[in-house]
Amino acid sequence: MGRGDALATAAYALGAISLGGEAAVHVQQYASLLHEVRWIGPLFLANAAGCLVAMIGLAYGRTRALAALAGVVISALALGSLAVSYGHGLFGWHEGGFRTAIAIAVITEMCSVILLSGALTTAAVRRHAH
Repeated sequence: MGRGDALATAAYALGAISLGGEAAVHVQQYASLLHEVRWIGPLFLANAAGCLVAMIGLAYGRTRALAALAGVVISALALGSLAVSYGHGLFGWHEGGFRTAIAIAVITEMCSVILLSGALTTAAVRRHAH
């Protein structure tokens, strides 16, 4: 395994861990705060489910690139949705303040986007070089 392969593998693995953290925060926030909020509560569960599916896909070589792309999209949409909820609101929900759970969600979502995008880029560059 070359250095580029090792870096991509590490980025995929760390991206999967970040997705796991994102899923955990979304489930925790659903259970403690958002379980009765129409649209937003179910979207938090959908985010967690999507993260779990992407994590499983990252474990297999055949599905790794698609799963990484899905993880990037899921996390980027979560970040964008949070930004919208602070401004105009999202499906009637207006976020207020910056709780610890939100900070953890932002960190895990940003890590997922950066790590999985980096892994995809590394894999694409290696394919193009061959």
